[in-house]
Amino acid sequence: MMHLAQLQFGAPGWFAISLTVIAGAFALLIYAYRSLTLKQSLSGAALCLKLSAIAILSIALTEPLWSGTRIQPGTNLFAVLVDDSASLQIRDPDTGQTRLQQVQQLLAGEEKDQTSSQPQWLVDLQQNFSVRLYSVDSRAHAKADLQHLTFTGKQSNLISSINELNQRYQKLPLAGILLMTDGISAEEISQLQQSVPVYPVPIGSQTPSTDLAITNTSVSYSPFEDAPIRILADLSATHCQQSQVETQLLNQTGKVVETVTRQIETPDQQLQVRFQVRPDQPGIAFYQVKTRLISNANQELTLANNQRTLKLDRGRTAHRVLYVSGRPNWEFKFLRRAIEDDEYIHLVGLIRIAKKEAKFDFRSREGEEGNALYRGFDQQNESDLERYDQPVFVRINTQSPDELSDGFPKTEAELFQYETIIIDDLEAAFFTHDQLELITRFVSERGGGLVMLGGQESFQQGGYDKTDFKQLLPIYFSQRTDSEIESDYQFDLTRDGWLQPWMRHHKNEQDEHKRLAAMPAFKTVNHVDSIKPGAVLTAELKGSQQSRHPALASQRYGLGRVSAVMIGDLWRWRLKEDSTDPQLNKAWRQLLRWMTTDALEPVNLQIEEVAAGSTGTRIKVHVRDEDFQKRSDYQVELEVTTPNQETLKLNADPVADQPGEYQSVYLPGLPGGYSITARVTTPDSKTSTTKGGWVHVPETVEFRSVNPDLSLLNQLATESKGEVIPAAQLSRFVRSIDQREIPVTEESISPLWHHPWVLLLVLGCLFGEWSLRRWKGLP
Repeated sequence: MMHLAQLQFGAPGWFAISLTVIAGAFALLIYAYRSLTLKQSLSGAALCLKLSAIAILSIALTEPLWSGTRIQPGTNLFAVLVDDSASLQIRDPDTGQTRLQQVQQLLAGEEKDQTSSQPQWLVDLQQNFSVRLYSVDSRAHAKADLQHLTFTGKQSNLISSINELNQRYQKLPLAGILLMTDGISAEEISQLQQSVPVYPVPIGSQTPSTDLAITNTSVSYSPFEDAPIRILADLSATHCQQSQVETQLLNQTGKVVETVTRQIETPDQQLQVRFQVRPDQPGIAFYQVKTRLISNANQELTLANNQRTLKLDRGRTAHRVLYVSGRPNWEFKFLRRAIEDDEYIHLVGLIRIAKKEAKFDFRSREGEEGNALYRGFDQQNESDLERYDQPVFVRINTQSPDELSDGFPKTEAELFQYETIIIDDLEAAFFTHDQLELITRFVSERGGGLVMLGGQESFQQGGYDKTDFKQLLPIYFSQRTDSEIESDYQFDLTRDGWLQPWMRHHKNEQDEHKRLAAMPAFKTVNHVDSIKPGAVLTAELKGSQQSRHPALASQRYGLGRVSAVMIGDLWRWRLKEDSTDPQLNKAWRQLLRWMTTDALEPVNLQIEEVAAGSTGTRIKVHVRDEDFQKRSDYQVELEVTTPNQETLKLNADPVADQPGEYQSVYLPGLPGGYSITARVTTPDSKTSTTKGGWVHVPETVEFRSVNPDLSLLNQLATESKGEVIPAAQLSRFVRSIDQREIPVTEESISPLWHHPWVLLLVLGCLFGEWSLRRWKGLP
């Protein structure tokens, strides 16, 4: 066969005869029309008409055929997705209909007697395609029909649902996806993977209407000075001008904690409402933020975005801090007073009151080996008393009689129960090499804090520059021995110090300058050269000769934090204060809270979504033993309490490639706050627990915008090489699908002579020629 564009000839051998007939007809027609008394123009027109009819009939001898491609019926697939989420319950102001009613009209049968349960456009689509029906909310759900949708889905994951269909039909000829939605999705277009053409059908009106919404909330914690928890709520008010907005914070019992009222002045206004709250009990609490319009003539489009549930975590039991000193001093006296009423810091003191020394016989009674300082306290156990070659300690505020009974801890289990260590006025020779290594591991592996205070036997004067301990400290020791020693040093904050909340005591700079000016001059200072790269210098000392010396520096070391306070007589600050709220006390509390804030816990809960926009929640439990080594041989049980106070028990399984990590996935059903308790059991049946919680609020994303998101739908169509289809043109689109690129097609060939228009063209030409002749009265 010969091919000419889309025209083929089944009998090309007849071309010569066809051309001969046309040529002969042309000659005869010229001869015949020469004898007719017609104008030259009319004669030429009549000749062309008759010649055209003869030419068409002659070409028919070659059997001309129209060739092309068409959809192979029933072979290609086409997916129809209908948004089944709650945002379609919104009533559009233009039509007065809800969006779900608009969808139902598109899905309803078009026959008057309603004998057909399917719309005509769907019937037409099924004639050429194998149609797959789906509803979509958090995921795509296969449906036998689309007549019984509930439109109650808590969120729309449009992009992940499209990705799921593309993956499911990856090896099948999926021609396209028709998506009926308002475009409000929990996901971004960047998450779209390679896709077949998507044809979105926008549902809903773009006309702005009255709506008040909570667009975002944040909870800010501060570990300093019993600072309240700060809650920020961002509000969006559309067409609410000349109205008042009332926003309330409610605790978990439903009691109103605080109410804020604001005035709306413009048609599109953004507001930010601030709350401060101090929960009565430590631990997890769930609060609510609610907002409403006061005296507004227009009704809001929806009230589903007028409230948010928040999780507040006020912390757990007190952080344990170990203070170690080489002698009784005033620093510990004022430090202890500063935090004695602080429920978040539990200070344990280990004070040496006598150094170890060589034993001489004349110092004790005959046959007595114990230190005479302890004579008479325990007559039955004289042999267990401290000896002369052992230091003598006083233990303060310990939890058990055995705690620190042997002095400074020698094992991980003993030391790692604390979260911060304070070393004051204690020479490096006091610690054994193993204890120095243990302190290093305490900071780097356990994630604890270390503070060295500037006593008389601290830093270089205590011989720490000759040990590996200097690697921990954020400073370089002084190499100068002839430096001039000044008598008075004034405390001042550095630029970085002004930026650190734990270094400031007041909300404004003016009050802070007054506090610094009121501080006394310090006289005991450990001089250092400079701070290390990566360390932060937050305070300096100004000498009487205008020299400057580092006063307080800190740095991260492994998982923990190390701070160096070069001042050895901070207690002078308290002696000068007459206030009932001493600034020295506040400084101590803020320093210790900052040092313990990021310390690792033996059992740590981490809660996250399985995927962005997903309704699943992954619960991770990170487990360490007493030595803070990751363990994967423990048993971890979870107890989840739902918003309606029902409990559910789960098991968390260890993750193969993540030592010490256990995971479980939970699918929350009800919106609201979920609390969780993780119980960890060791092989020797010891148990420990930790508590956490999260808030499941899918409506937050579903109603983040009440207007259809046409921008997302346009991007979706562009990225997938599809097209946005208006609802009114849906039937026309279905009829034009055969003009688009389809995965599976078949060749279509039809004889040209079988087309009615060919016969009509021949008859038209002959009739036109006859009409010209009859017009002029010719035969």
